[in-house]
Amino acid sequence: MSAQPTKPLSFWESAIYGFGNLGASAVYGFLNSAAGLYLERYPAVPTWAVGLLSQERSLAGAFAQPIVGSISDRTRTRIGRRRPFFIVGVSLTAASLLFLAGFPPLVPMVLVLSVNAFFLNVAVDPYLALMADLVPPGQRGRVGTVLAIFNMLGQIGATLLGLFLWDRSPELVFVLVAVILVAAFAVTTIGVREPPHPPAPTERVKVDLVAYVRGVLALVGTIVGAVPAGYTADRIGKKPVIAAGLLLFSILALIGSQVQTVPQALVAMGVIGLANGIWTALNVPLLVDLVPPERAAEMTGLGSGTWSLAQPIGAVIAGILIGSFDSYRASFVGAAVLVFVSFLLLLTVRAPRLATIPVPPVVAQGRSAT
Repeated sequence: MSAQPTKPLSFWESAIYGFGNLGASAVYGFLNSAAGLYLERYPAVPTWAVGLLSQERSLAGAFAQPIVGSISDRTRTRIGRRRPFFIVGVSLTAASLLFLAGFPPLVPMVLVLSVNAFFLNVAVDPYLALMADLVPPGQRGRVGTVLAIFNMLGQIGATLLGLFLWDRSPELVFVLVAVILVAAFAVTTIGVREPPHPPAPTERVKVDLVAYVRGVLALVGTIVGAVPAGYTADRIGKKPVIAAGLLLFSILALIGSQVQTVPQALVAMGVIGLANGIWTALNVPLLVDLVPPERAAEMTGLGSGTWSLAQPIGAVIAGILIGSFDSYRASFVGAAVLVFVSFLLLLTVRAPRLATIPVPPVVAQGRSAT
């Protein structure tokens, strides 16, 4: 196993790394919020399919992303083992967004929209795995907070573009989101220097579904929730902070299912967002702590693949609950139950012992990312 990185990142280095998350979250947020409006132009698309096509993850990615991660771990090029995937994934995603901007015929539209999220995950999974290459374990909570902040900034940017420009020119919104994606990942791709390659994993790339299903048991917002979560995690450990966040999310979702007015609903969603921020900041840092660094992309691909499979399944379960009980409240109760199960599963995970790394004074003053 390769040695863990020991040199902490400065704030500016963390920010340069975080720009990639801004670009990815802009695309995810845009697809989640605008895909339904986009599909209104296609009356032939049935209502039940709109939810699946609007997901930020693709079903194909659930099975392909672990393989992409495995290949990234074994890639050796002059520009690194992660950068080639940034370039390919971002290029394919930007091209697909520009293609969709033209409102193509139904069949090619459905095909491209279905795999668009997977194109982006070709870049995102190696991007998340780069944390294992760059960030010492004792600093990953704080860097996870930076990623969460950029995540929120990307979503806010995509939301504002949709609000102000969609009615005037949806085509322009697609183009601008593609520009944000390319520009943000360019900052990370150019600004972050990958460390020397560790020894390549000796195992061949293969699909071991049984092992992956076992691994799921170990895998298992807002900026306001993410910031204290990241810093607290670097002091007391990531697992207890995430566990507290999951338990809080479950309780709040159950309480939120009983709101009676729109203001109450807004308050409930805001407070639930605080709990979600804990997960947003710390899920990747904890995963990176749990896996061998030389297989980080494979394991983050597995994590993303699990999420890719769970999200559309969750959308279907929510629809079934709403239809069965004729109330959206049922979906909140279902979410509360599933998140509580995640909390129980997390308790079985044996997290590594916390090793904090003091940040020297020179780091606070910043240093070159290269």
